[in-house]
Amino acid sequence: MSSSLKYTDEKDKSYGLTGMAISMIVLDGEEYLSGMSIDAPVGEGVELSQDFYFIGNPRLSAKIAWNEILKHFQLSAGMVISNVMCRSYVQHRRKLSSELVAILKDLVRAEAKENCSLDEDESDMIFEKSLNYFDRIFSYARVHEIAHEFASAIVKQRSMSAQEIIEQLRQLSML
Repeated sequence: MSSSLKYTDEKDKSYGLTGMAISMIVLDGEEYLSGMSIDAPVGEGVELSQDFYFIGNPRLSAKIAWNEILKHFQLSAGMVISNVMCRSYVQHRRKLSSELVAILKDLVRAEAKENCSLDEDESDMIFEKSLNYFDRIFSYARVHEIAHEFASAIVKQRSMSAQEIIEQLRQLSML
């Protein structure tokens, strides 16, 4: 992981986790949330259900399975982008630098190639769509308020269940 993406402290991690939780809610992925812990090792702070990792039902057609794999990739890409955007836009009140955008794009490309066998053009299209979507989301003042409240709550509580995450972020559905 690039040093510019590493958490600087617990507060920074709380905003990163907040961004990831927000992305799961706004991308309709809350069914895959199991919980969250600020004390978990980096990369394990958001707990996802087994359904997120396993798409092996033989009754699914290849097309349906592919669409599920693609949806999960889009959720993963959204979580990474939203993590960095929440830390930058909400915590530090600044847009992403071109360096950070390039690092994120490379991460998304690598995951797209590994998990979905997408070429660069296909992964770049998904990346740009997600980047633009989260730029709009994190430009709302109300989202900043919700994010500050959530980041404080995760530091205070140390961990949250999926239900607590959804309840804490329910206001996002009203935007």
